[in-house]
Amino acid sequence: MRQLPPLNALKAFDAAARHRSFTKAADELHVTHGAVSRQVATLESHFRIALFIRGSRALTLTQEGIKLAHAVERAFDNLLDASDALHQLNESGSTLRVSVPPSLAMWWLMPRLSELDNTQPGFQIELSTSIEPVDFEQGGYDAAIRRIDATPRGLRAERFLDGGSVPVCSPQYQRNNEVFSPQDLVRATLLVSRSENNAWSEWMRGNGIRRAPDAAAKVFDQLYFALVAAMDSLGVALAPIALVQEEVRKGNLCIIAGELVPARRAYALLCPRTSPKLDAVLAFGRWLKHAAPGAKGSRRGAVA
Repeated sequence: MRQLPPLNALKAFDAAARHRSFTKAADELHVTHGAVSRQVATLESHFRIALFIRGSRALTLTQEGIKLAHAVERAFDNLLDASDALHQLNESGSTLRVSVPPSLAMWWLMPRLSELDNTQPGFQIELSTSIEPVDFEQGGYDAAIRRIDATPRGLRAERFLDGGSVPVCSPQYQRNNEVFSPQDLVRATLLVSRSENNAWSEWMRGNGIRRAPDAAAKVFDQLYFALVAAMDSLGVALAPIALVQEEVRKGNLCIIAGELVPARRAYALLCPRTSPKLDAVLAFGRWLKHAAPGAKGSRRGAVA
């Protein structure tokens, strides 16, 4: 099964957007012109929109391409800043390798990593992104963060962040489309993530809402892209409340009231029960719980 999200496609798009040229992007990435073109076409297929206007001498970003380029630039800048900060943590020479869902990494973890230096000195953290089920034998990591409702067999889990989901959209989309209650979603454009393709149906059942099978929807590979689309007023995304609270506070997103479904889910730090790096995992887990907001309804604590 292919690992998501298509980070290589994002890298190719970022380089092409900066250089306004597939050839120069290919030179930067040490790949062929055709490889960059195919990766960009992959993103355009995901979004079902054109990101560039291909000219005879140069590329021109479309309006949608400009928005995505800004979002990708911010995300890569956050990753670079976090990487620089984490490299400075290596005092003992020990590295804790952690696998994290990309949406959690971009929307919640990265903005908080600058705090880690003050609270957890003495070890280095190496992050990778994945939404695949954890596999500590083949995965090449020491710990993993996943959204769970039960602890996988043979693993230790430390819940630290509420995983209940809420519908969110931009204030502009809410006003223009008069989407103020769960029932209004029957006529809204839903932004669906393939990585959680049953999430909307579960939420609809929990709130007693029925939509026509052919109702408007846009499908994305990852929740991260669905949330970017929501901020760009393309529709309504369903996201864990913990990931969007900051954007709601800033006024970039607004929550459409409804039940948290499934409210029993939480983000948890997972590791083998007999992990040789258990002390480092527990230290990272304590920091995660410290960094998590103490919102009402969050479920924390060790899970057997």
